[in-house]
Amino acid sequence: MICELCGKETPRTRTVSIEGSVLSVCADCAKFGSEVAGPIGVRRPGTAGNPVVAQRLERRQQRMSERDVYTTPATEELAEDFGVRIRQAREARGWKQADLGTKVNERESVIAKLETQAMVPTDAMIPKLEKTLGIKLRERVEPVAVKKHTGRTPMTLGDLIRMDEE
Repeated sequence: MICELCGKETPRTRTVSIEGSVLSVCADCAKFGSEVAGPIGVRRPGTAGNPVVAQRLERRQQRMSERDVYTTPATEELAEDFGVRIRQAREARGWKQADLGTKVNERESVIAKLETQAMVPTDAMIPKLEKTLGIKLRERVEPVAVKKHTGRTPMTLGDLIRMDEE
């Protein structure tokens, strides 16, 4: 069973009221509240009391699981020429910077900085610009292959530079 307070896996949980919320917690967390007796505390074994808590604990468990960073799939990153793409799409529609700023709820100066690439758009701003202008600002980037050193001695920076020159 999983403690609904700390998320720790435990063989046995206790039903405790903590600041008005009834939770199924481990022995360590039980000290933060008072034990509940009676029908409120009756739960089926293996189930969490609150489905929202159970979902959050599942997501936490997924985040905490180990991943192999060398086998990560391709990701999307901001295109290097995002400013040119924004300017060309805006001009193709016949809009001024102020018009685009109004449509995406940003100031004209922000649009000018984006087009000159003096500013990088935020994660919240990218979808607004893509939808309004009908363009893609993100590109799919493949992970870089990492060469493994097969020698007996540990790899130094000089070894890495020599490998890059080959």
